[in-house]
Amino acid sequence: MPRSAAEIALGVVFAAGAIFNGVYTLRHSRQFFGDFADGAWFGPAASFIRRVVIPNGTVFTVLLILFQAAIAIAIFSRGGLVTQALLAGGAFSLVVALFSSPGGTAGNLALAALYFGLALTR
Repeated sequence: MPRSAAEIALGVVFAAGAIFNGVYTLRHSRQFFGDFADGAWFGPAASFIRRVVIPNGTVFTVLLILFQAAIAIAIFSRGGLVTQALLAGGAFSLVVALFSSPGGTAGNLALAALYFGLALTR
């Protein structure tokens, strides 16, 4: 199946996320996740970030990096896991929408629609 520019761009989004989180968030997880909690529109998500994520910031950041890198590699691979990676990317975007600011939520919902749309047309 031919690759679309959108599919490749979404792989780049996850690769860039993994790099950013490896370079910045890993060293500044308290500040990074604290900013997320401060901007989150969904109260239970903000509470979860403060009570669970921030005290375990390094663990959550490493898991996030591994997840994002795995999704990027699967999308770039052109193999049989591309559809599953696109579905996982869509699911991830939906979850992040709950933890984001209102603007971030809108962006993540749009990304989720794009990931799911590409997955369903493969």
